[in-house]
This record gives sequence, C-alpha cells and structure tokens, in this order.
Amino acid sequence: MSLLNRILPMCKAYAYMEPIIINNTIDHLKYGATGELLCQNIRNEWLYSNVTSRDESVFQFCNAQEKYNNDILSLKDPFMNAKQFCNNQLPFSFADSRSICEQSDSKGSGIEERKCFSPKKFSRLKYFAFCIPEESQQFFYHWQRQRKIWWRKFSANPGRFSLTEISTDDNGQETTEIRAEFEWGQETIETIRNVNTKMFDSLEPAEQEMFLSKIGKRKVLPHVVESETSLEKACMVFLCDGYAELPYHNDRRTVFRFHRKLAPYKITFAAPLLNAKKADELRQLSIYLGLNLKKSGVSTLIAPNIAKKSLESQFTDSDYLGIPYIAVLNESTLEDGILGLRSIETTLEVGLIAYFETF
Repeated sequence: MSLLNRILPMCKAYAYMEPIIINNTIDHLKYGATGELLCQNIRNEWLYSNVTSRDESVFQFCNAQEKYNNDILSLKDPFMNAKQFCNNQLPFSFADSRSICEQSDSKGSGIEERKCFSPKKFSRLKYFAFCIPEESQQFFYHWQRQRKIWWRKFSANPGRFSLTEISTDDNGQETTEIRAEFEWGQETIETIRNVNTKMFDSLEPAEQEMFLSKIGKRKVLPHVVESETSLEKACMVFLCDGYAELPYHNDRRTVFRFHRKLAPYKITFAAPLLNAKKADELRQLSIYLGLNLKKSGVSTLIAPNIAKKSLESQFTDSDYLGIPYIAVLNESTLEDGILGLRSIETTLEVGLIAYFETF
C-alpha cells in the first residue's frame, strides 16, 4: 500500500483533512479540526520566519483580485505605503499568506500522490524581497539557503530536502526549486526566483516611475527576489514526512511525528481504567490542569474518555494526533501529585510533581 493510501484514511478519521474531488480533479483540501490547527501553526511559523524575524521591514498584504497575472499590479498600493514607512529607502519586503488562488491548469502530474500537493484551489505563501540592485544576487543565494533550512527545521527527516541547480530562462530570470524526496519520487514544494526588474516590464513608464525607490540620493527600480509555496503543499509535506511506523514491544505502532511547534496539540491526558468515582475525579483533575495549561498558551486536548478506555487505546489515539506529550494520571496522583509524562518519541514516562493546591 502506498504512503498516501495509508495516510489519507487516518487523516479523515482524525480530522486532519480530506481531498474534495470535483470532475475527477482535486478541487481543494477540506480541513477538519486537527488540520485547521496544523495549518494555523504552519502559517504562524512561516510568518515568523518571513516577517517577524527578518532584518528588513516586511509588510503583509493580500491579493484580493484573484485574476491578477502580474503580482506587481496587486502590490501598487502596499508598495506606496511601504515607501512612506521606509522613507523611500530600499530594501523592504512583502509577504502574502492569505490569498486564495486557483490554478488555471490543474491536470498536473499523472502520479496520483502528487495531486494532493497541488489542488485546484490553494492558499499561497509568497514572499517578495525588493532589493538594492547590487545586492539582489547575493540575497537570492542567501534566501535559497534560508528557505531550505526552514523546511529542514520542522522535518522528522531533514535529509529529504534538497535544492535544484539554478536554471536561467531566455529573459535572464533565475529559478531554483526546493524538493522533498518521497517514495514516489521528488516533489517540488517551493520555487525561488531572481526576477530582477522583469516584474515591471509590463507596466507603462508612468507606472514604473511609481516604483522608483532611493538608495541614498539615487533613484532606482528595485530588483525583486520572490519565493512561493502553498499552505496545502506544506500541510501535505509535514503529514507525509511525519508519518512513521515504529517498533513497539513486539509489534509496530503508527504515529505522526510533528515538530513540537507544528503539532496541533502539545499535550493531552490519559489514565488507566478505574471505577466510576475515581475516573470522574481524574477527569476533573485533567480539566483543571488542562485549563491552566491553556491559560499559559499551551495547546491542550482535554479528552473525555480519560479512564474509560485502556491506556494503550488512549496512547494510540494520541499518537495518531501527533501529540508530543501525554500526562498520565493514576489513582495516587490525587494524593501525592505525581504524574507520568510520556513522550511520543520514546514512549517512556518520567515522573513529575504537579502543583494543584487549589484543586
């Protein structure tokens, strides 16, 4: 059975996503509750890397006009604002993480697995750097490395990511791709281009003048470096990358191993089968601890079936959801405050003392 055929039933059962097919084409990916959290975390990490932590000023925008063939048309107003904020001085950048785009040709590759990576409708994640002309080539090389590092940082198998050789088209535009290696072959997950001033070629001279910016006292057209991926590609990459069948006792267990920053939930609770009274007390304790974790900003799943299913069954559900840690409560936890913390990576438990005096 192929990797995708193993993953898709799990994704549907545990509310990650399912492909919606219209006219024999994957129109879009429909996300469940878990998938929405995963996508939210991916977008947040993309924004942190491309906007928040950048040295230069990066401004967010959204292309509401879906039919723009040239992105520069949708950047006119944001560009004027950026020039004002930056005193007309380069460099500065733009990031788009909310535009819903539609592929004009959605036939794509004949390989079935690749169709989920490129649905007809997708949320693009695109970055535009408006560079000082003399520094654009150096930034192009730098940005390739940074984007590859970003994918590898969140991967359970960093070695699967690689950069292609730089290709140059007839107009002198340089392009490279970041690819991920899967069992069906290499998947292009991000494209990086050194556009230079080609982006402005379709504009009238008066419109081009609007994009003139300063380097000191000199006015120039900025050189543009752009990178583009999509939320759907990123979601599929990390689902396929995180899927693993690991040895467990004398059997194997299926898990999604997400980076802790991408995991939809960071922690949940489990407890062994107990009588109704003790089970209810532990459920109340899990709610109390869970609410405190949520108030501290930790995404927490408070499971209603705690102490009502076997521990192994609760662990299995947690592993399918890719939850890095499980707080294991037991009968003595109510007396001594000691609980076990189980890791998805090692399946080992360490004892911790939980402070719940008010409980």
